[in-house]
Amino acid sequence: MNTTFGIGNVLGTGIRIWVKNFAPFMLITALIYSPLWIWGITTVHGEMTIEKLLAAARVEQFQALLVLLLNVFVSAALTYGVVMELRGQRASLGACIATGLGRFFPALGSAMLSALCILGGSLLIIPGIILMCMLYVTTPAAVLERPGVLGALKRSRELTHGHKFEIFGLCFIMLLAAFALGKLVQTMTLPHLTERAYLDETMRNFPTYMYVNLVLQMVLGSLNAAMAAVAYYFLRSEKEGTSADELAQIFD
Repeated sequence: MNTTFGIGNVLGTGIRIWVKNFAPFMLITALIYSPLWIWGITTVHGEMTIEKLLAAARVEQFQALLVLLLNVFVSAALTYGVVMELRGQRASLGACIATGLGRFFPALGSAMLSALCILGGSLLIIPGIILMCMLYVTTPAAVLERPGVLGALKRSRELTHGHKFEIFGLCFIMLLAAFALGKLVQTMTLPHLTERAYLDETMRNFPTYMYVNLVLQMVLGSLNAAMAAVAYYFLRSEKEGTSADELAQIFD
């Protein structure tokens, strides 16, 4: 395998691994997203009313934050599965979830600090973009190396040095795809969302929108987790000559 870090190489390998493991990766993600499913189903169950629509809208407002937290768990769990696949083996569902649980809190601490840094830098736009690229592999580093919260950020900065342009391209492609798919889901399910004349239709279709959007968030969450893990592998392979077998030995 060509282990040179590049947009095409990371995208190609990440998508290949994700497609090959689509069923187990999505099942793991669905289990992790179960609190969000329960919350959403409870909110829109039964006949829709104005009150329920407003409550569902509030759920949508907080969904992004909850998705960010759940995606840390997804990334921690799927990093193990990606490493095993790169090694030429299949990871069991139980092993992926156990790894995610065992390394969730270090990954969560690192991800939250990383998000705060990016959010702070985003006030000036360019620094936020630079930090996003610099800290792209923070979660895989936290899961695979256990360097501590600050250590994971430092490790990501070291690994991404010299490759920020490629990482920006990768992030841009993923964000563009997420934006386009989100708009497609909204257009298909809530085509008249802002028009008061179609309020009845909006209320009728909102549960469908919520369910389809949740599935989309699961798909994107699992794919982004796979991409970050693959990017981490290529960066370590190129800079340090680390093989997939050596990464897998961490879990032995």
